[in-house]
Amino acid sequence: MSILQTVTKGKIKRPHLMIIYGVAGVGKTTFAASAPSPIFLCAEDGTNNLDVARIRGIQDWEEIKEFLLELHTEKHSYKTLVIDSIDWLEQILFQKICGKEGVKNIENACGGYGKAYTVAYNEFKIFINSINVLRSDGMNIVLIAHSQISKFSDPQNQSEYNRYEMKLSKKNAELFKEYVDCVLFANYELSFSKQGNKTRVFGEGNRFLYTENRPGYDAKNRFSLPEQISLNWPEYASCIESDIDVLKSQINDLLVHTTDKDLKEKVAKAIVGADIKKLENIKIKLEEKIK
Repeated sequence: MSILQTVTKGKIKRPHLMIIYGVAGVGKTTFAASAPSPIFLCAEDGTNNLDVARIRGIQDWEEIKEFLLELHTEKHSYKTLVIDSIDWLEQILFQKICGKEGVKNIENACGGYGKAYTVAYNEFKIFINSINVLRSDGMNIVLIAHSQISKFSDPQNQSEYNRYEMKLSKKNAELFKEYVDCVLFANYELSFSKQGNKTRVFGEGNRFLYTENRPGYDAKNRFSLPEQISLNWPEYASCIESDIDVLKSQINDLLVHTTDKDLKEKVAKAIVGADIKKLENIKIKLEEKIK
């Protein structure tokens, strides 16, 4: 059989693989607790008021690896692994490296000059292989991280500004960002009002996930998600599971029932690269016009 004969078509649905990070207390842990049958590997008290399964107290890197192996080899009913948080995980890994090297600071480990960060990076690649195995088993993977405000130098606009990023060392942050399907930034919705030389900030407590990279925060997704989603698992999951191709097909079916050439051309241009939310709005407006 030739390689060409093995070609397949269509989308491949896989378990969720994501990072959610954001400001303290916004609801990252509560969001993850609503994922299907979660088990938490956690270092914090964020799950204390939640009725979830949890593993606490692990402070040894080898124990963490053993726990991941058990999830793969032993029978259980959990469908989602939540790690709360990966910056806590990074500190445990740094402690392991420092202990092995007999130093107190990661900067001085492995001879200094940033060499220890390369060691940690390579260890995290092995860790990612372990959670890949769990994903192949059918488990969703949700990685929680804290946020930090970092100064960002934008080479395109030759400017500097502050932005929210994951609270991880640079190399490890890049590794995890590349690995996952979504990096979602969780924050409160804010409104701004200028009064003379002062800017007042208002908020009603609404919480959102931001899915696309912006100057103020780091984010990404591989699913053409709406730029902003309410901070709750059902809405996120419904956006992921919605089929863009199905929506486009429904829109094209509606266009068959109109003879308006300008409308057809306008819609054809509008659906190119459109996300789920925009396609749904186009479909609703078309249905109203064609009635």
